[in-house]
Amino acid sequence: MDTASEKAFLRPRARLMSTLGEELISNERVALTELVKNAYDADASLVLIRFRLPQDGDDGAIEVWDDGHGMAPSTVRGTWMEIATSHRHRNPMSESGRRRVLGAKGIGRFASARLARTAAITTRRVGEPEVTLDIDWGDFTNGDAYLDEVPVSLTTVGPTVFGEGGEAQRTLDEILKEFTSASAGYRSGHGTVVRLKGLRGEWRAEEIGALRLSLSRLLPPPPPAELSVPDQPEFSIYIQISDAKDELRRFNGFVSASETLSHPRYRLVGTVDLQGEARLMIYGDGDEPVQVVNENLRKDSVRPPCGPFALDFRVWDLEPSAVRELLRLDTGAKNVSEIRELIRRNSGVALYRDGFRVQPYGEPGFDWLGFDQRRINNPTLRLSNRQVAGFVYISADDNPGLQDRSHREGLIDTPEYEELKAVIEKAVAKLEQVRYRLRRPGQDTPPTAPLLPVAAGSGSGQGVFQSFDLQPLRKVVADRHPDDVVLNRAIEEATETINEGVRKVQEIISQFSRLATLGTLVDVVLHDGRTSLSNIAFALRRLGRAAGKAEQYDEELSATVEALRAEIAAEERALDRLFARIEPLSGRKRGRPRQMSLQKAISEAVDVLTSEITKHDVRVTIDGEDQTVTVEPGDIRTLVVNLVSNAIYWLSTMPAGEPREILIETERAEENGADVVDITVSDNGPGVREDIKDLIFDTYFSDKPDGIGLGLSIAGSVVKDFYDGALQLLSPGALGGASFRARLRRRVA
Repeated sequence: MDTASEKAFLRPRARLMSTLGEELISNERVALTELVKNAYDADASLVLIRFRLPQDGDDGAIEVWDDGHGMAPSTVRGTWMEIATSHRHRNPMSESGRRRVLGAKGIGRFASARLARTAAITTRRVGEPEVTLDIDWGDFTNGDAYLDEVPVSLTTVGPTVFGEGGEAQRTLDEILKEFTSASAGYRSGHGTVVRLKGLRGEWRAEEIGALRLSLSRLLPPPPPAELSVPDQPEFSIYIQISDAKDELRRFNGFVSASETLSHPRYRLVGTVDLQGEARLMIYGDGDEPVQVVNENLRKDSVRPPCGPFALDFRVWDLEPSAVRELLRLDTGAKNVSEIRELIRRNSGVALYRDGFRVQPYGEPGFDWLGFDQRRINNPTLRLSNRQVAGFVYISADDNPGLQDRSHREGLIDTPEYEELKAVIEKAVAKLEQVRYRLRRPGQDTPPTAPLLPVAAGSGSGQGVFQSFDLQPLRKVVADRHPDDVVLNRAIEEATETINEGVRKVQEIISQFSRLATLGTLVDVVLHDGRTSLSNIAFALRRLGRAAGKAEQYDEELSATVEALRAEIAAEERALDRLFARIEPLSGRKRGRPRQMSLQKAISEAVDVLTSEITKHDVRVTIDGEDQTVTVEPGDIRTLVVNLVSNAIYWLSTMPAGEPREILIETERAEENGADVVDITVSDNGPGVREDIKDLIFDTYFSDKPDGIGLGLSIAGSVVKDFYDGALQLLSPGALGGASFRARLRRRVA
């Protein structure tokens, strides 16, 4: 058979439009946001979203009006009708030159397909005819036609909708009567309206409320004076619901940020440059910063830089006593529960590129920085996502490594994106430390932990907590004194206070329950793991003997077997060290104390950390006069592993190439006429910051971004509980960095 060669071409079927619309736009709320973004790119100052609710058997309608530049007929044919046009790549700034355009992939037009079965788009540019596109998206799904075989109705006429005194002017002028900006009214003669009919989704109070909240965060609230971020262009969004019922009427009006955002309890404001140099200001209750941080947050990072950014984090305490202060503000809330709900609805960390929010950053449930996961490990120190409203500012030019996903939801997981999250986490850790200090016992604010989400049944209680239920009392008051506002409010606040206490107790119990469960799990791992290690060790001995026998027949085979045995043996030793490291977390009973060399016990503990010591090129020296003591080896291991692990971590933050040293000294001393034995662990790292020296022994306090805050607490408990001793921070240390001394007073003879 003769060979034939020809060129073939891809031809998309028309139904690709429907498929892309569903795949690229995740839901109706995102689709409407895309239409708003189109208006923003067209330099609009006002967008009107008008809902007409379903009636008389139809599915309702949505209209989206804007006063942007509009499109000329040539633009509609040559740009809008092209799928995935490169127009925005060629023109990254809006026509006015004041806005970085938000659409770049040419897929925003699919928003109307996601929202409704039909779309009528009418648009006009100044000095040009008015153009109307009538699209029935069902035409693209019927049959097997190709995309270029489905016609779209395009009508060009003289200006009617956008002409002088036309529908656009009448519609938008009515809205602008409430517009308090410098705008003098609708700028007639140009703009766009998208009329959507045959809605695919139902727009109830819940959906419209979520849309309004989402739109309220498209543009950030006015930034603090400390931040040099670009001024926001005039851009307002108005929601109008025709013939709205009482439950929907409250959604009518201009979209704006909640007043709650203006009154945080704590605030973190600052900038981070390309190299990671941060300038952060942390505020408590006052206009002056509690702490100013000038520090490099990218030290020793191996990831590429994410680019410069600015941040503004606002944080609230959620206890009734803290939340109650917000009741006197004009937030629309009537009680503590409603204030909490306002905070929750406005919580989340929003990401703004060139002044406009990247979806879905800032949605209350989108915890992209992992606040709630961090808080599980340390509920006392860490913040939960539901008590933080954050604003992070980046730009397309300065942060090219932060790229949108194709479906317009989130950023691609590039190394630059991971670096951005890591740097923000370190900045937030600074705020958490200041907040922790302000909430310690003896301060003005309650020293309680941030709240977990209320579990079903908490408050009314379950099991041992059921006696805390005030529901019967509330029912009696509601029945007998329904009009007594003061009494009802007092009961409501008492309920909140009791529920808060129950939640805190449940949280503490849950924390210790997790620790107990962890101890049981570690027991199982140690038992089964060491059994397997014994079997591996036996197999390795057999393998060694086999290598010896094979040598007389095949030297190459013998050498290969021996090399394999050595590799497996090295891994077996590594696993044994790992098991020794986690053994202090087990739930086993302590062994019987016995006489032994203190430096030998310390050396065995240091061996557990060999891999970390090697990885970070740390030199560890054990010095001083050895002592014979009566101890449980596991106690010394717990003490030394925690202290040396801390030292290794802080040494790892030093610039590469600088010497990293740890010195462990033992000596016998005298205290009040009695013998004591000291174990001192010193390093040449950055040392303990002066402002946290009085906090480091608090349970759950940690200066590490992902620290749990149990290491020093556990080490101190071992020294105090079993040896009547004390763990202290010495200053200055023997090597110039941090230095901790564990003094043993019992069983040291």
